[in-house]
Amino acid sequence: MKNFSSIIWGLVFIALGVVLLLDRLGYMQFDLGQFLHTWWPLVLIIIGLGMLFDCPRDKKTK
Repeated sequence: MKNFSSIIWGLVFIALGVVLLLDRLGYMQFDLGQFLHTWWPLVLIIIGLGMLFDCPRDKKTK
């Protein structure tokens, strides 16, 4: 099974690609600079969640 952070990054890149494609085709208007200026803290949250769920668990067997 793939780790959680690689799945999240894959979904982020797919979503960004779809939005940019729709912008290029004229179906929606998207300003990447304004989006990044507004939502940059979300990148930190996603990285933190990826690190939190991807950390190895200590499994002690007796």
